[in-house]
Amino acid sequence: MTIISTILLGIIYGVSFTLLFEFVLKTNKRLRHRYYRHHEILFGYHIHHSTYGLVFIIAGIIFYLNKNIPDFLFYISLGFGIILQHTLSDGKFVFIEKQRL
Repeated sequence: MTIISTILLGIIYGVSFTLLFEFVLKTNKRLRHRYYRHHEILFGYHIHHSTYGLVFIIAGIIFYLNKNIPDFLFYISLGFGIILQHTLSDGKFVFIEKQRL
């Protein structure tokens, strides 16, 4: 697989997984109640799902350090796709925010 197709595939998967994740959370009544109405996950902080994108980027860096370039490109692109879609759907670039009372 070429470099460009690996990057595009990672971005497409990241955007698609995030769209699917948001769709399931918005359409499933139980999950919507748990995750959209009660954002306090960790000591009053709402951890957004673009944090998963950051985890994939860190995994990509670990692959790079192990000289696994194809996986590095895919995981970095997957992380950026997740962050991109979350930023577009949420309207802001955010990973963790303090909940207001």
